[in-house]
Amino acid sequence: MFKVILSIIAFFMSLFAFGQIDNSKHINLENKIDAVFKGIKKTDPGVSIALLKDNEIIVQRNYGLANLEYQIPVTNKTVFHAASVSKQFTAFAILLLEKEGKLSLDDDIKKHIPELHNFKKKITLKHLATHTSGIKDQHNITRLAGWNLDDIITNQQALELIYKQKTLNFEPNEQFMYSNSGYTLLAEVVARVSKQSFSSFIQERVFIPLKMNNSLFVDKTGQLVNNKAYSYYKENGVYRKDIYQNSSVGASNLATTIEDLTKWSVNFSTFTIGNKTIFEKMKKLESLNNGKTYGYGLGLFVNKYKGIQKVEHSGLDASYQAYIGWFQKQNMSVVFLSNNGDLNGGRIIRKLTGLCLDEFVQQPKTSSKKLTRKNTFIKTDLQTLKNHEGFYWNTKDRFSRELRISNGYLNYVGGDGKLTKINPVDKNEYEFDTKEYTGVKISNGKMKVILDDGYALSFEKYIPANYNKENIKELKGTYYSKELNTTYTFYTEGNQLIAKHQRTGEFKLTAIENGFFIGSKGSFRNVIFIRNSKKEIIGFKVSSNRAKNIVFKKINIKQFL
Repeated sequence: MFKVILSIIAFFMSLFAFGQIDNSKHINLENKIDAVFKGIKKTDPGVSIALLKDNEIIVQRNYGLANLEYQIPVTNKTVFHAASVSKQFTAFAILLLEKEGKLSLDDDIKKHIPELHNFKKKITLKHLATHTSGIKDQHNITRLAGWNLDDIITNQQALELIYKQKTLNFEPNEQFMYSNSGYTLLAEVVARVSKQSFSSFIQERVFIPLKMNNSLFVDKTGQLVNNKAYSYYKENGVYRKDIYQNSSVGASNLATTIEDLTKWSVNFSTFTIGNKTIFEKMKKLESLNNGKTYGYGLGLFVNKYKGIQKVEHSGLDASYQAYIGWFQKQNMSVVFLSNNGDLNGGRIIRKLTGLCLDEFVQQPKTSSKKLTRKNTFIKTDLQTLKNHEGFYWNTKDRFSRELRISNGYLNYVGGDGKLTKINPVDKNEYEFDTKEYTGVKISNGKMKVILDDGYALSFEKYIPANYNKENIKELKGTYYSKELNTTYTFYTEGNQLIAKHQRTGEFKLTAIENGFFIGSKGSFRNVIFIRNSKKEIIGFKVSSNRAKNIVFKKINIKQFL
């Protein structure tokens, strides 16, 4: 009798226990997913994933460890740092307040945060939410200011640095450029309008109603998080802890579990909180001033995968990786959380997405279109070849390529120094002898290298720098940025320019052309020196991928002593 009672209890517990999923219908899918993660050992940092169909979990799997020091495995209740997956919660909070008439997406940010610099053009809450404000990214500017990735950075410190910015990357709504600063400002707006902390607002309006019992926004340095997974990366074959101590909220710092994040996923179609109008706004593609869309709504990317609309957002901080994506028409979603920096999260997510679609959606047959080659060569005079010969710079990925005449033909010089002949097939158009690249188009000092899949790499012609140990000395000195309240000192060794910061240390600068260098440290990327009317060096502008043209002025160090 006692055994019978135990069996009955066990049966009912299995009905209510989250994660005890009947996978009998999807054993094949489950096996395929296990194969994706077969490389993760039981002693490695881990992963937690869930696949949902029609608001039900069809597969949920955990692999590896949440904590390597104590050998604690990943479970459904392991709390991961979700990085930029946080942004959709911030956008949702703004839309809740708009629905209640407490703000508008068209509000000037200065209405709510007067501390922000008075830029010439109006910046709205929508500009912040769609990454079109032009405000420099806080992670880029903190690193340029001398903070390291594992430093303690409070929410107030991040805001103060944003307030000090006096210039924009571009005028509002002229471009799309991902900026974490926008979402930190939006979280501050939520706090000021709701008259409670952003973390408390989300707890009260989102986590409690959805029973996301193990989720929170971490807004205090050293804040304890139960069942927390620590992140790790591998160095020389050994795992090391990847420390993340940023307590700035809105753009990041959601701590959540696979169990809780699936509840949020289900809410996108059940509207336990919010309503259809809010979620339609979040996934609506917004447009720039020129009328073009750019693949982003409010806190969510909107695109297509194999012709099917997908709404998604990923996140990456330290060695944490996170992702949530929906195929809303098919009522399917993929959720991914990891503390393993050695995993290629993007590739894994694509595999999981493909497996899920293969299981539940009859996909249209697509044929991969390869670019066709002309293979009909024309004669080109030597002067034309000489006009094309020279060095070309790729601004996006920061690398150089050369076109060089050899044996009467124009050759493409690869990164390894290998020469590949390119044959003229039309005016200013060439084709490679190899299969990897298709062709080269050159016009007015600009070059496009077209890959076999149609993707084009863009280059601009330049004259390589000619610095020697004497003329490079004019770049030496100490430079100060008022916006960042920090200094860099430049000195030389032979014809090598070296930068030094009191916190981040020394790093070399590589000369590309006279007055233009590239850095090798964090956000210190492209450096252009500034001269006055007397041709004297008076400063430089430094740009990273999300913070452009920050000015440093050359100073007399004695004035600071």
